[in-house]
Amino acid sequence: MDLEKIEKPEMIFDGIAAAPGIAFGEAFVINVEDLSVDDERIGAGQVADEVSRFESALVATEKELKDLAHVLEEEMGKEHTKILDSHILMLSDEVMRKETVDMISAEQVSAPCAFHRVIEKTLSVFDQIEDQYLKERSEDVRDVRRRVIRNLLGQKINGLINLRKEAIVVGKNLTPSDTMGFKRKYVKAFVSDLGGSTSHAAIVARSHGIPAVVGVDGFSAHAKPYDKLIVDGTAGQVVLNPSPDTVKLYKVALSRLKLLETELLTLKNYPAVTLDGRKIELSGNIEMVDELDDVISHGAKGIGLFRTEYFFMGRGTLPGEEEQYKFYCNVVSRIAPDPVIVRTLDIGGDKFANWFDDRPEENPFMGWRGIRFTLSRKDIFRTQLRAIYRAAAHGQVRIMFPMVSVVDEVRAALAICDEVKEDLHRERYQYGKDVEVGIMIETPSAVALADHLAKEVDFFSIGSNDLVQYTLAVDRGNSRIAYLYDELHPSIIRMINDTVQAAHKNNIWAGLCGEMTASVGVHGTLLLIGAGLDELSAPAFLIPEVKKIIRSVTYDETKTLFKKALKKATSAEIRILIDKFLRDKRPDLQEFAIKSRNQ
Repeated sequence: MDLEKIEKPEMIFDGIAAAPGIAFGEAFVINVEDLSVDDERIGAGQVADEVSRFESALVATEKELKDLAHVLEEEMGKEHTKILDSHILMLSDEVMRKETVDMISAEQVSAPCAFHRVIEKTLSVFDQIEDQYLKERSEDVRDVRRRVIRNLLGQKINGLINLRKEAIVVGKNLTPSDTMGFKRKYVKAFVSDLGGSTSHAAIVARSHGIPAVVGVDGFSAHAKPYDKLIVDGTAGQVVLNPSPDTVKLYKVALSRLKLLETELLTLKNYPAVTLDGRKIELSGNIEMVDELDDVISHGAKGIGLFRTEYFFMGRGTLPGEEEQYKFYCNVVSRIAPDPVIVRTLDIGGDKFANWFDDRPEENPFMGWRGIRFTLSRKDIFRTQLRAIYRAAAHGQVRIMFPMVSVVDEVRAALAICDEVKEDLHRERYQYGKDVEVGIMIETPSAVALADHLAKEVDFFSIGSNDLVQYTLAVDRGNSRIAYLYDELHPSIIRMINDTVQAAHKNNIWAGLCGEMTASVGVHGTLLLIGAGLDELSAPAFLIPEVKKIIRSVTYDETKTLFKKALKKATSAEIRILIDKFLRDKRPDLQEFAIKSRNQ
């Protein structure tokens, strides 16, 4: 791509710096919204053409779905194509076809209008059905309608699964389902109108080392397919149609950034230990197996957060025990002898699967998700636990329950673990007998009950993303209030302190697996070291940076810094405190912070 030849006027957009790095490329615009359909009337002489247009759209949609199914089967396995098989079957439904053709002819309306009306009638029937499984199929019908109408209107659905060349992905919002199955080698950067620094797109980008800027209000309305872009995920800027001078400036910045990354990678084989000898277990966050190479190559010691829900998404049916067992085994055996912390299914919130009961909830992040879901669907929970315990026979595995808010949830989950182990023993399976079981601390009630919860489990892992969201009452995906989402808020610092203190008083270890090290960099990492955390888990590409910070300070000085931070009333005061510490005591680290965040 030749970025030097640009004719359109340059435009600069500011957003939220979600994942560091600089990328040059063409825009690949995702469009997954329903298109509006007008009640368009036609003449009698146009009926035959409209019917032919409808038939052609059905054929085009079927080909589109079959091509997509072929790609999914090659890249993710046959199980992930089942939902598409049902969509293809809908297209051959003779009742739907006849009703649409009859409506075009009898009421003399356009093909999109007729098809939309027929599907609306079908959806109204679904609304009356009591059987939950059948009710859930209404979303499949909506997806088929969306595809057919787009083909009728001459607009294709652009999903990441269709991306087959390097590009910068642009969309209003990038949800878990949008990014399912994407190939990292093709995605150079993410840009979205919505979202915050811990939204799904931001987390995925950091996990894969992809620059990202989110919360760029209205950007997708300006960017057209193939427009030239520069994404600065460090500064939070996007340049549309960059001028030759701008391209040169960013190329220089990118060269400097690559030199810094090369320098940091020299720390790969060194331990994460402070200058006065305190060792911190530094591990990686992953979602899928293809991230393991990055975790290993960037010097992580194990997996501190294995988000298993992504294995359950993008498919029409639940994975069985054997399929899950093989999946977890692959991760555990490759990371052994280092530990893998497997988070049990955290479906809900912004993460949904086709088999999931996705009745609308007004506040899904505070609804039926995490341990609440698994305790109500013990069949799914038991199957996952059986697979995890069996995989634990091949390496060091720890199990972690998400979204805990009361002690009873933990006791109920632990009782199921005991039952699963008894069943596996009776059935003569090999399984891990000494698996540590812990919980995520991500609700204010869990912090308040930390002294009681610590008596029930083997470890705590602070989920800073949701802990900030719930404590500050700030939706972490809402770009309009992103300025309120602040990991350095005094209440968060105090909650981290209370959690660590409760853990250590009860002789269990405490870690943190949220995005705090990534989103607030040196400032956040210094406080986490001083808080006395035993383990930190970060996106693979941030691990060298976190290790550099750990190896540049003493535990004693960060502990003193943390105690001072606990007395501050605002996050601004905390930042000033840390800036003074860096300036007075660690100017070399201050220089590193400037270089890493302001290329």
